[in-house]
Amino acid sequence: MSDKPRLRISFSGGRTSALMTKLCVDNMSHTHDILITFANTGCEHEKTLDFVNQCDIHFGWNVVWLESVFNMEKGKGVVSKVVDYKNASRNGEPFEEYIQKNGLPNPMNPRCTDRLKEMAMDHFTHKVIGWNRGSYFTAIGIRRDEIDRVNPDYKKKKFIYPLADMNYSKDDVKLALQQWPFDLDLESEAYGNCTWCWKKSHRKLLTIAKNHPEHFEFPLRMEEKYGTHRISEEEQSPRVMFRNYANSKGILTEAKDGNFREYTDSDYLSPSLFTMEMDYSVGCGESCEIGSDF
Repeated sequence: MSDKPRLRISFSGGRTSALMTKLCVDNMSHTHDILITFANTGCEHEKTLDFVNQCDIHFGWNVVWLESVFNMEKGKGVVSKVVDYKNASRNGEPFEEYIQKNGLPNPMNPRCTDRLKEMAMDHFTHKVIGWNRGSYFTAIGIRRDEIDRVNPDYKKKKFIYPLADMNYSKDDVKLALQQWPFDLDLESEAYGNCTWCWKKSHRKLLTIAKNHPEHFEFPLRMEEKYGTHRISEEEQSPRVMFRNYANSKGILTEAKDGNFREYTDSDYLSPSLFTMEMDYSVGCGESCEIGSDF
């Protein structure tokens, strides 16, 4: 067994996370044992999966693709399943298992990242390869301009944020990736994370629903199937998946009406355009990072 210090890298599939992974591997692979994981929910954009695969092949990272598997028996925890680019779920299968056991995710039930990503990574790390809890650090792709997304218990959890520590901004990441022979080819960063993620701002959700309503087929089906699925006896009303009690059907209807300014990736350059109603998001960047549920 190697005596090197251990580093687990949480590669989420976004540009920031990809650059962090490359810098960590380039600078630390000779001094650390490194494990790189990508946790798939089944609702990521196909081009996110393409990007993870391209990075893995081009840089030779040996990324471990994981998906959560849920036992519906109460008290039974999440285990991981190793998949790959070809057989990774693409129709929300792991996410539906999560919903079946835990109910619809929303601001009042925000544990989807924890259950679908962090727990799968932890199961594989601890139970499959045998790294004991506390014997490694976990690198997470968050920049200096996303510092509000840092987990408040990061020291206890041994989370590290290399790009934030190195003072990388969003523009710094874009500039660095211009030197790569490929890129994350999303038409907009609004489509990062699960394409319909409830953490996105209302403006992003409406923009997605207007231009690609097919991305709302999964949450619409989940709300219809599990909206009255109660996890506890205290729950009396149907659940929905979005802030301010919005649901997928309402978002699709509002988007079709078209009475809103669409989101663009340059919005961050004009903060005067922001409104709380339309642009507030819950820690949602270009990709979904572990430890960011709150």
